[in-house]
Amino acid sequence: MTAPSTGPRRWLVTGCSTGIGREIARCALEAGDRVLVSSRRVSDVEDLVDEFPDLAVAHPLDVTDAEQVRASVAAADATFGGVDVLVNNAGYGYLSAVEEGDE
Repeated sequence: MTAPSTGPRRWLVTGCSTGIGREIARCALEAGDRVLVSSRRVSDVEDLVDEFPDLAVAHPLDVTDAEQVRASVAAADATFGGVDVLVNNAGYGYLSAVEEGDE
């Protein structure tokens, strides 16, 4: 395990268009941390980037799309040099017994 960074934390928050995800991202940004704010529609989070241009980066992310998940992680890594805090907030309903469900 590596030691935590001593500077601003690097966040990846899913589901930032409304609700809890948005408020968590806002709190992190107000604390001076760097946040990759994600939403299915980037236009829903552009106001956060406009308000915190040096700290926030918007990225499209539909958590049901594995390629978009990988791309978001790669974007956070390329932009921030990694992720210290992941908030997996995006809602997705999937009903199945654990042993019968897909990954």
